[in-house]
Amino acid sequence: MYSLRNLASIVSFLPLALSAPTHKRETAQEFQITALNGRFPTDGPYGTGPIASSLSITISYPDSSSSASNGVLSTTCSYSWSSEIAPGPTAWSACEDPSLQWRLPAAGWTSTRNFRVEVYEGLQADGAGLTASHYLTMHPGDSSDPNAYLSCIQMGKFTPDVCQIDGSLSAQHGPVVMSAEEVAARPS
Repeated sequence: MYSLRNLASIVSFLPLALSAPTHKRETAQEFQITALNGRFPTDGPYGTGPIASSLSITISYPDSSSSASNGVLSTTCSYSWSSEIAPGPTAWSACEDPSLQWRLPAAGWTSTRNFRVEVYEGLQADGAGLTASHYLTMHPGDSSDPNAYLSCIQMGKFTPDVCQIDGSLSAQHGPVVMSAEEVAARPS
């Protein structure tokens, strides 16, 4: 009789146990841009004219192979433009960790001081994975702009704009947190 009572109490908790998430992707996922380094041409009488440009970001993201809730990886994603090509939107490119890809989509590009970064992590062979994006803008002193992480400065005559997050002209301070969403395939 005592064992039947214990069994009844265990059975009453069974629906609760079955409803608990067993898949680690059911929790909120985030990508974070922890560093950004850009080098872009500047216009005007003391500008650089056409130069080779580059943009590099460091991203921290959840370790999909880890069962620990605090498993985090970090990788760098870089892109370069030759001096014959003005900086602008990019196609998907692999990061140092090839499971992560990034781009600067045309739909989010305004200038080297106003663009959207998009990342994609492939998790399954069928293309399912996580994607996240964030606009990055430069608006010194405008703390009401939630995207104003960029600080771009020309450090003297005939030198390029050097851009970063958390710089002296950044209205918002990083890291840039991007909430991820599950997708069936990489965005086109």
